[in-house]
Amino acid sequence: MANLKELSKDTLIYGSGRVLKKIIGLFLLPFYTRALNPEQYGILDTLATFSMFVLLIFGLGLQGATSRYFFIAKGEVEKKKLLFTSLLIRIFSYAVPVVILLIFSTKLSKILFDTETLKWVVMISVFTIMITALMEMQSQIFRFYRMPWKYTIVNSLRAFLNPLFGITFVVILHWGVFGATLSSMISSSIVLMVAFIFFTKKYYVTAFSRKWAKKLLVFGYPLIFTALLVWVNNVSDRFFLLHYSNLDQIGLYSIGNTFTQPISFLNTALKLSGAVLMFSLYNEEKEDDKPRTKIFLTKYWYTYLVFSISIAVLISVFSYEIVNFVTTPKYIMGILAIPFLAFGSIIFQCSQITGNGMTLKEKSKPYFWIMLIAALTNAGLNFYFVPRFGFVGAAITTVTSNFLYFAVAYFWSQKVFYIKRSFLKPMLYFFLALGVSVFFPFYQIYHDFEVNFGLKIFALLLTMSIPFLFKLVNLRMISSLARSIIRKG
Repeated sequence: MANLKELSKDTLIYGSGRVLKKIIGLFLLPFYTRALNPEQYGILDTLATFSMFVLLIFGLGLQGATSRYFFIAKGEVEKKKLLFTSLLIRIFSYAVPVVILLIFSTKLSKILFDTETLKWVVMISVFTIMITALMEMQSQIFRFYRMPWKYTIVNSLRAFLNPLFGITFVVILHWGVFGATLSSMISSSIVLMVAFIFFTKKYYVTAFSRKWAKKLLVFGYPLIFTALLVWVNNVSDRFFLLHYSNLDQIGLYSIGNTFTQPISFLNTALKLSGAVLMFSLYNEEKEDDKPRTKIFLTKYWYTYLVFSISIAVLISVFSYEIVNFVTTPKYIMGILAIPFLAFGSIIFQCSQITGNGMTLKEKSKPYFWIMLIAALTNAGLNFYFVPRFGFVGAAITTVTSNFLYFAVAYFWSQKVFYIKRSFLKPMLYFFLALGVSVFFPFYQIYHDFEVNFGLKIFALLLTMSIPFLFKLVNLRMISSLARSIIRKG
C-alpha cells in the first residue's frame, strides 16, 4: 500500500501541472477561435502532426530506453553518465534532420500546404522539434529523481508563457499562424533554459559511455517502429474522415476528444509517476519471482480502472449538459464520440499497465508486432465504419483497435511475467460501464429527450459500485489513497 500511496502522491503533483496547462488552454479557446479561422487551425494541427512524426523517428526510442537503464545503472556517477550519453545521442540524432528540413523548408511548405508562403512558419515548427526533444530529456530527469514539484513548476511556467506570447502575437498583433508557432517556440526555449540551468544541469557527467550508448540504441531501436504504429493508429481516423466526409465531421470528432481530456490528464500523470515506481520496486526486490512488484501492478491496474472509468462515465452520462454549456448547440452531436474515445483511452492505458511484464523483462520487440496488429485493424475498420457512420465510426474503430492491442499485450506479457489476477471481472466492469456511457448521449440525441437528472446520478453511482461488488477494490484501499492525497498533496 505504501507504493500506491507514493503513486497517488506523485500522480496528483505531476497531473496538476498538465491540468493547469489544459485549463489555461481552454480559457484561451474563445480568443483563439476569434483570431484564427478553421483553415489556420488545420495548418497548426498539420504541423503538430508532422513534428510528432519527426520526433518519433529520430528519437530512436531513447525515452523508453533511458527509463529502463537508469534504474539498472549502479551508483550516481554511472547514472549521470547514462543521462549525458542519452542527451548527446538525442542532440546528434535530431540535428541532422532538423538542418535538412530547415534548408528545404520552402519545398516542405509546398508539399504540406500547396504554397510557399508558409516557409517561415514551417521553419519555426522544425526548429521547435529540437527544443521539444531536449525538453523531454529534462522532464525525464525530474521523474527519475522523484522531483514532481520541480516538474510541475517548469510545466506551469510554460503554461503561463505560451498563452502570454500567444495572446500578444495572435490576438493583439494579429500575426496568425506565424504568431502561434512563434509563441510556442519562444516559450519552449525559455522553459528549456530554466529547467537546464536551475534544475537539471547538475545531473549530467560530461563523459560519453559507449557501453550505455550501445544498450540504449539496442533497446530503443524496436520502439521506433512501435511508436510510429501508435502514431498511425492515433491519426489515421482523421485522414479517413477527411477523405470520406468533411471538416465538420473532424470538428465534431475533435470536440468529443477535447472533453475526454480528464482521462488524458490521469493517463499522462500515471505514465510520469507509475513507471518510476514500478522500475524502482522491481530492481530493489531481491526475490526472483518479484511478488511485491506483482501485487503493486495488480492494485495499480484495479485502482486506475476505478478512477478512470468513474471519470469517463461521469463525462459521458452528463455530456449533453457539459458540451451544451461550454460550447454552442452546433457542437452537441460531438457527444456521441465521447464514450468511445474516453474508453478507448482507458483501455490503451490499461495495455501500458498490464503489458509492463515485457518491459521489465527487456522484451521490447513484441510491442512492434502487437501495435502492428492494432494499427492494421484500425485502418481496416475505418474503411468500413467511417463512410457509414462518420466521426462516430472513427471513434468506434479507436476503442476497438485499442482493446485488441490491450488484449494481445496483456496475454503476451503474462507469458514472460505471469501475475495471478482476475481478467474477466475487470473486463466485465469495463464493458458494463461503456454500455451505460453510450446509452445516455445516444438516447438524448436521437430521441431529443431530456433524461431525468436523478436517473443519471443513479446510473453513475450504480456503475461506481461495480468494482466494489466485484471485489477489485475495497473502501480501505480507496480511503488510504484519499488520506495520502490529502496529506501529501
